[in-house]
This record gives sequence, structure tokens and C-alpha cells, in this order.
Amino acid sequence: MIISVSWKNVWRNKKRSLIVICAVLLGTIAGVFTSGLMKGWVQQRIDSVIYTEMSHLKIHHSDYLLNEEMKYTVPQPEKIEKYLETNPEVKAFSRRIKIMTMANTSRGNTGLKLNGINLEEEKAVSDVWKKIVPGGGTYLSKDTRNPIVISSKTAEQLRIKNYKINTEVIDSLARLDVPDPTIEKLKSIEDIRFKTNKLFKKELGKLLTKKEIKEYGKAIVDASVHYRLRNKIVFTFTDAHGKMVYQTFRVCGIFKTQNTMFDQMNAFVLRDDIASLAGFSDTDYHEIALITSDDIDIDELKTTIKADYPELSVHTWKDLAPDAAMMSEFMGIWYAMIMGIILFALAFGIINTMLMAILERVKELGMLMAIGMNKKRVFSMIMYETVFLTLVGAVAGMGIGALLIVITGHTGLDFSSVSEGLEAIGYSAIIFPEIDAGFFFLVTLLVVLTGILASIIPARKALKLNPVEAIRTE
Repeated sequence: MIISVSWKNVWRNKKRSLIVICAVLLGTIAGVFTSGLMKGWVQQRIDSVIYTEMSHLKIHHSDYLLNEEMKYTVPQPEKIEKYLETNPEVKAFSRRIKIMTMANTSRGNTGLKLNGINLEEEKAVSDVWKKIVPGGGTYLSKDTRNPIVISSKTAEQLRIKNYKINTEVIDSLARLDVPDPTIEKLKSIEDIRFKTNKLFKKELGKLLTKKEIKEYGKAIVDASVHYRLRNKIVFTFTDAHGKMVYQTFRVCGIFKTQNTMFDQMNAFVLRDDIASLAGFSDTDYHEIALITSDDIDIDELKTTIKADYPELSVHTWKDLAPDAAMMSEFMGIWYAMIMGIILFALAFGIINTMLMAILERVKELGMLMAIGMNKKRVFSMIMYETVFLTLVGAVAGMGIGALLIVITGHTGLDFSSVSEGLEAIGYSAIIFPEIDAGFFFLVTLLVVLTGILASIIPARKALKLNPVEAIRTE
């Protein structure tokens, strides 16, 4: 009976109740969508760490990570390979030679870490081969002599990447609905090659208005990029015996991930093209990267490998990328904080509404207490009213918030305007929100808790009423 009466009391003043419900609804939508955005953002970072940069686990010589010296190759390689091949928890592994080098072209130079890889092994562990940019060639091919895959960032540093407006670029811009007047302005620099992004943007600034640059600048820059594929790069490095080695590679592909730091540091070559030059045998390598089954505890596998091979250094992605690991582990706390802050702010509006309802019903409450309704029932009635008021808005808000996450989870949210900053710390500029089903249980629990806490002050106000005086109230 108390529950039924409480529900009817909520709708006695529909306008006031709907205002509070709408406030809770909008607050819940904001909380759910913000949580989904953060979850998707962090999950994309974790996926990038595991499947692009790190893998689930990495195995090295126990001293290798101290200063990455060439001599510290993985000990007992045949024994470890056999163990990994027969372990059902290991889905794939890739063996790598890693060499710090100086890369030089006639137009620029930079330091790079050369990753000597076995092609098929690497494809099973890392998705860099899927990150080849449009017009950026292909991934490593055994049909090409000394091929190398470098990043778009490295290509820019070595002046292998440049910018040019030509007929193809103009046609592609027209297909992107760039206005004809804007395209006409660009024709004045047609077939002129700009060596750097900075020089090209500077020229665009002279030709186009600020509005045109804001609306079409990114599309123009992206369409105008050209790469000098098959360009020679001379690498200088010290081999395993301390001798200086020079080797030329030809660019066959350009990749770009969502982590600028990773891109700037790494290039990929075939292991067979670099091993003998570096003074390594067929069984020498510095690193084994492992991808495991999704349902296993990687920390437990790490402990097992370490116990069986104490001379090895074994690290999980959580050890190598502690920032992403921390974000992942504290996701539940972030959820609670976001919704807690929103509901805390809404609680004041709910308290105010319920106090007004109490003041309007002083005589009614006095009569109820006079005919025998005890304080426990009065408190329960007001608590149920507050919880219903909060829960109606929250349920609707969770539904709309979930729908927004489903829609944007397919389309993505484009933060390209700040892509340079996001990619500098390893986060994607295109974010696909997602949310766990357990999140909605947490929100429901917080909503009910908010309703109960918000009912305390109005209920105390009602319980302090003197039935005799309350009945006399007009």
C-alpha cells in the first residue's frame, strides 16, 4: 500500500516532478555517454598497446632491457621456441632482432630502431601491416631486395614525404565536396612540391581564408600527401662484434599508427636481410613477442615462464605500458566518480523538490499521523517517492545514453582537430564509445542510493511535525 501511495504522490504535481525527472534524465545521459566515451578511449589504447606496439608478453635476455645492447640475445632459443609451440595458452609468437641505427637520406636523417622480423610470424602478433597509409605502398615483400617499412612520421623527417597539388588531388577534393572557388585558388600552386607540412600549410594560409582552412584544410593536406616509394635509406649501426656497418634499404611501405612515439622510433625489415650483417646466426634474436588466448591470466603465464626459465626477463603489456594498465584497472572507479558527481549535484534539486512537497502536504501528513500512521511508514513513503522520482529519470537516461553509445560506437567520434596532441600520447583521434553491461547495474545502485540519501532531510522534516499543529495548518 505504501509503495502504491508513494507512486501516486509523485504525480500529484506533474509539472514539478517532470522538471526533476528531466534533470535526472539529462544528467544520466551525460554520465552514461561520458563513461562510454572514456571506456572506448581507454579500450582502444589497450588494444593498440597489445596488438600494435607490445603484444601480451615479451621475452628478453635478463639484461637486455637495461641498455638494449646487441650482445644480449635470448638464451636457449630452441628450448624456448619448443615450449611456446606446445603451450596451448600461446596463440602466436614472433622472434625479432632489434638494432639501434642512424638512418640517412640525401635530404634528412634520424635515429631509428630497426626491427628484423619473420614476415608471417609478425603478422600473427602485430597489426602494423594493416596500418599502411593510402598511397603508402605495401608491407614487407620477399620479392623486393632489402625492403623496409617506415612510419609516416619518419618519412617526414627523412624528407621522403612531401606535399603537392596535382590533377588527382583536385579530383579527389571535388569528390569530397570542397567548393569550386576554393579548388580554383589551389590551382595556382599546382605541381609545386612542398618538402614539409609546415611549408605547405604556410602556403595554404596565403591562398585560403581562415574559414576555408578550418573547414577544408585537413582534407586538402591529407589529399596532397605524396611518398617517395623505393627511395633509398642508408643505415649505419654497430654489429655484434663492434664493427661499423652500412646498409641500404628501399622504402616499400609507409605505416601510421595512433601512437606518434611508436611511429617515430620503429621501422621494420626482414630478419634475413639484417641478421648476417649484424653478425647474428639463424637462432639469435633479442625479443619474443607473444599473443595469448583471451581467457587466460597473463600474469600467471608470466610467472610460469619465469619459473621455468629464470635466466629470462618476462614482461606483460601492463609492465611495459603502465599508463594504459592503470586506466584499465581504475575504470570502475572512474565510472563511480563520474556518476557520483552528477548524482550528487542532482540530489540537491531532488531534496528541494521533496521539501516543497512536504510543505504542501503538512495538513495531510498530520492527519495520517493522527489516525495512526507511525513514523516508520511516513519515512518509507517519502523515501519511496524520492527513489521513484530519481529512478524514472535514470532509467530513461540510461536507455537514451546506451542508444547514443551504440550509434556513435559504429560511426565513431572524430577529434581530428586535436589529433596531434592525442596521438603524441598514444590515443586515437577517432573514438568509438562502448560500455559494459555491469555499468548499468552500478548506475542503478547509485541512483537508488542517491534517492535514499536525498529522502533523509525531507523525511526528517516530516517526522518533526506535530500532528495536532499540522492538522490546523491551512
